[in-house]
Amino acid sequence: MYNDPALAQRLRAPLEAALGKQNVVTAEPITPSEDFSYYVEEGIPGFYFSLGGADPEKFAQAKAAGTALPSNHSPLFAPDVDPALHTGIVAEVAVLRNLLNASPEELRKLTAQSSH
Repeated sequence: MYNDPALAQRLRAPLEAALGKQNVVTAEPITPSEDFSYYVEEGIPGFYFSLGGADPEKFAQAKAAGTALPSNHSPLFAPDVDPALHTGIVAEVAVLRNLLNASPEELRKLTAQSSH
């Protein structure tokens, strides 16, 4: 998964403002099988982010035991729905407000930075 560096830099501040700086972390690159890569292949700057959705107590227990909780593609996946949905909505709104409030010139400049 490849995040466009200029886009990721632009969107970090609104995410930190919305979710708290301590809750926005840069993860190591991953190679999931998502359709997301088709957009990037066509030259569209990409920004893929993940949200934690586990019950904090269950997460702490799994971490202490050295185990992993089931991921979103597992039939055993059981996020803590209300806070996970709330966080996801807050994050999406922060990103979209930032991009939709940008001028066309700002977005062209961002896209131009991405293609170099």
